[in-house]
Amino acid sequence: MVIEEGIPLARYTTIGTGGVARGFAQPASLDELHEALAWARERELSVATVGLGSNLLVADEGVDALVLKLAGTLATAETQDHMLVAGGGAANAVCLHRARAAELGGFEFACAIPGTVGGGVWMNAGAYGNDWASILARALVVDEEGARWQTPTELGLRYRHSDLRHGQVVAQVEFSLEPRPVDEIKAIVAGLQRQRKAAQPTNRRTYGSVFKNPDHELSAGRMLEACGLKGYRIGGAQISPRHANFIENADAARTADAVALMAEARRRAYDQFGVVLEHEVEFLGDLELPPL
Repeated sequence: MVIEEGIPLARYTTIGTGGVARGFAQPASLDELHEALAWARERELSVATVGLGSNLLVADEGVDALVLKLAGTLATAETQDHMLVAGGGAANAVCLHRARAAELGGFEFACAIPGTVGGGVWMNAGAYGNDWASILARALVVDEEGARWQTPTELGLRYRHSDLRHGQVVAQVEFSLEPRPVDEIKAIVAGLQRQRKAAQPTNRRTYGSVFKNPDHELSAGRMLEACGLKGYRIGGAQISPRHANFIENADAARTADAVALMAEARRRAYDQFGVVLEHEVEFLGDLELPPL
């Protein structure tokens, strides 16, 4: 396994922004993953995983860390009886294909989440009323101390959150699914994809939902729309004219542009509704939102 230095991370994020990583590796097995973690430990570097680069904002100045993108056996998926077993780097789309071929249902909602199963564990990803916690049996978490299987409770899964921290890598997951005819799975997926295409800017470069939905009668998107933010732009980034809880790379955007939009959106939501929006997107590098 090769560990490269100074790799631009913008090419690995769906929004297309971000600076370079101190180290970058694509471990293809558990042994290579342990090797990569040892490399980082020797240099006292933190470790982060990028998955497919969705739900991620990387600092323009770069990241003084080892960034991992799981590959090989750590990015494959297969079914075993009523279980879907996948490496943490396996794309949700691939996992859905495997489940459908085995006539296993319950993973259909993931068609709306353009990421990996490991990233889904990290943030308890969800859509259309379901989330990882509802189908996850256990996950293999690897860090510098070793590897251990953890249940959803042990992972601390809750709304768009887990207790995992940088340095912990979801290497493998097991989902408990249920028998379902292929035609029914296809129909469910087609319906969800129609909803997503109608409401979200699926043909634009974004990092997915910006803010978590607050405990309020309005969703984050509806709240920001009411604040008049659809189409609002700073630099090369703009709040989507289609859905106000998405930020698009409109023209050579920088991460700083997206963060400035987030700060303005939080300010307006607080001023108009008294609600403090929490960001759903993960920050990598020296990034933070200013206090309200």
